[in-house]
Amino acid sequence: MSDSVQTHLSPSEGRPVKAADRRGSKVHENNLLGERLSSFRKLNGLSLEQVAARADISKSYLSKLERGLSSPTIGTLLKLGQALGRSAEQLIGETAEDDDIVLVKAQDRVPFTRSNEREGYVYEAIAATRTRKAMAPFIMSPPSIVDEKTELAGHAGEELIFLVSGVMEVIFAERVVRLEAGDSLYFNASIPHRSRSLGKRPAKALVVVSIPDLALTDGSTAVKTSG
Repeated sequence: MSDSVQTHLSPSEGRPVKAADRRGSKVHENNLLGERLSSFRKLNGLSLEQVAARADISKSYLSKLERGLSSPTIGTLLKLGQALGRSAEQLIGETAEDDDIVLVKAQDRVPFTRSNEREGYVYEAIAATRTRKAMAPFIMSPPSIVDEKTELAGHAGEELIFLVSGVMEVIFAERVVRLEAGDSLYFNASIPHRSRSLGKRPAKALVVVSIPDLALTDGSTAVKTSG
């Protein structure tokens, strides 16, 4: 389908948005994230090798992230924040606030980490401005079609998925869990997993991931990492 006919309405402006516009926006987001990763790494006096080792990713992958050629999964974003002593929200560029009560209107959710490796997933951060928190909450819409060759991925912490609308399934190595609107799933996030929408419309889920190593720390506090 050509870009000239593949259009969607922008929820904030009510105007058609071409597929090319969305790709351009994605590249822009990746570039901004990459610039912040590079900046925080250099401020900490760390090499690519050191940050990659702390985040348990390859040096070449980190280099691609810094150059805006790729974007991280949620698990990788959390590990990069840990490696750099920053919150995930600081990495995606949100202004930090530490109010005890944070209201986020629907239109103020922050899109982030549409991963090239997990194409089709859409994430929106909630409470992105608060740095001192023990949980990372976000809205997720998984794709309907996933590459069966893509490896299942796990990350630190525990995870809660509450399905707001639609139907989806969460795939584990030895089990597939089907969720319908109103259902919830709680599991150890280190168990490799992925998800996909079922039906004609993308599912929408509230996902909350605990951040045990970053709990109640702020962006200026160095975070100890294992290994």
